[in-house]
Order: sequence, then C-alpha cells, then structure tokens
Amino acid sequence: MNLSTVVFLCVVAVLASAAAIAAGGNLGLALPAATIAVGAAALLLVAVLDRTQWPTFGGPPSEPSSTTRVQSAFQAGRAGRVELLALLDALDRESGTAPRPPLTATEVATFQSADPEQFRRYLDARIGDLERRT
Repeated sequence: MNLSTVVFLCVVAVLASAAAIAAGGNLGLALPAATIAVGAAALLLVAVLDRTQWPTFGGPPSEPSSTTRVQSAFQAGRAGRVELLALLDALDRESGTAPRPPLTATEVATFQSADPEQFRRYLDARIGDLERRT
C-alpha cells in the first residue's frame, strides 16, 4: 500500500470510530460506523504485516563435510596443512583398527614448514597406511 492509502485508511478508521462512539445507543448508526472502523483497521494491519520482514530460522548450523574441509584446507596452502593432519588423525581414529598416536605440536610445526613435495609424500604414506589397515 502506498502512503496516501494508509493515511486515508487511518482517517476513515478514526472518523468511523468517532461516529460509532457519538451514535451512542443508536444501533442503526453505531453498528455500520463500527464495522467500517474495524474494516479500515484490519486493512491497516494487513499493510503492516505485508511490510514486516519476519526473521527466518533455519536449523542449527551444520558441520562442513569432510570433502569441504579437505578442499578448503588445500586452498589455504600451508595454513591448511594443520586441518589436513587433523582430518587424517580423525580418519585414523575412526578406522576401527589400532590408531596411531596423534601428532605432537612439534611434528605438526615440522610438516607445516616442510616443502610441498615432502608434505605430499607424507600425506600419500598416511593415506596408504590407512588403506592397508582398513
């Protein structure tokens, strides 16, 4: 609704309410005036509800999939190596066999600073080890 329509409905609602009150016990005049006032107020309410943007609620945020985590870790370069190592440790724990001990902070720092080829060889070895054990 545009502004002029809203103003018009407000004026109609106020004047009709005043007429209904002024009519007092005269039901022949009070009832139609009250009906018009209620109708104008209802249209104003509809206009307000149309303009109101109600918040939408999705569910709780979901955990990113392992594929998404691997992809973002590779895109992060050296900074993503910690995430890749954590994912390998998680896969190792979930494999159902005796897991390797988790990497120490020193080992993680060493792999994070290693050259890309050396890190890839380590990843290949860990993945190969996981495949053999599962």
